[in-house]
Amino acid sequence: MINRHILELPAYNAGLPIARFRSLYGHAPRAKLDSNETPFGVSPRALTAGQAAVAQAHLYPDGNGTGLRDALAEATGVEAGCIVLGNGSEELIYALYGAVLGTGDHVLTVAPGFGLHTLAAQGLRIPVETVRYRADWTLPMAELKAALARKPKVFAISSPSNPLGVALTLDELHELLAATHNETLVLLDEAYFEYNPIDSLSALKSSGLNWISLRTFSKAYGLAGMRVGYGLCSSAMLRDAVRKLTPPFNANAVAQAMGQAAFEDRAFLAETVQKTIAARDALAQALRDMGFRLPPSRSNAIFFETSEHAVDVAEKLRGEGVLVKAWLEDGFDRFLRVSVGTPQDNKAFIEALTKLGVQPAA
Repeated sequence: MINRHILELPAYNAGLPIARFRSLYGHAPRAKLDSNETPFGVSPRALTAGQAAVAQAHLYPDGNGTGLRDALAEATGVEAGCIVLGNGSEELIYALYGAVLGTGDHVLTVAPGFGLHTLAAQGLRIPVETVRYRADWTLPMAELKAALARKPKVFAISSPSNPLGVALTLDELHELLAATHNETLVLLDEAYFEYNPIDSLSALKSSGLNWISLRTFSKAYGLAGMRVGYGLCSSAMLRDAVRKLTPPFNANAVAQAMGQAAFEDRAFLAETVQKTIAARDALAQALRDMGFRLPPSRSNAIFFETSEHAVDVAEKLRGEGVLVKAWLEDGFDRFLRVSVGTPQDNKAFIEALTKLGVQPAA
């Protein structure tokens, strides 16, 4: 009854919910650093807007997300008719792939990378070509351009990268776009855009290609539990195609209201980003002082390699009340990703690493 290839797909490697940790250990974790959530809270304006929306919970939401899309359009310069909302930006990956991929197509992506760029294709029985980052965590541009010459139907890449945190420069983005055939759709996943804002939209617009930039309210805006993301599309036709493969009310009323209010509270966002960058840089220095070699992160996470299997390290840290993410991608089984927490969270993580004697890779 169920397609065999679906049964054989790996499950998405999600973080451990606090309630589940509490049921296992009888207490809350000291530091939850496994899902790249912000520890710096939610805009008070967003909370107020959400409470007002809850009072209207008996009504269906605006299926077009008019208020939020208009706010996004005004700020980004992308017409509202080219913006699609999602129940998180992940939903839009699945919808996009369903809209554009077919027999004979393939997806090009990079490794390590965001798992759903690959999983969503595998679910459709679409082959995926992967180009690995170099050992110094830079992109092998010649190899990547050679892969682009093979005309993938979708080229999916995150900037800043999940999990690495490294980001494309504008020059690198222009170089990759120039090497991309007009039959290829570019999926630029910018879930961590707010931590490293560059004028990627100008590069995309000037490329003459079909493209979608995916962004989210789950990270810097602190609305991971609300599940609201959005896609900025190269055309209304692409937007409409993606929208047809999402449920009619995929962005609920509370998520829309909170998303719009959070987006418009620029001061709170700026404060969150500033705190995150300061905490990230301090955490990175602490890890370097312990001998770990790190990619230069521009996101809210740090990727590091130990001398042990990542799952073993993550389980030991869990026993100390610290949650991090063991990276399960092939070839990276000694790597972990730690989210940037508060200074207190990060201190608990470093103390646990030290207590356990976790060593960097040789």
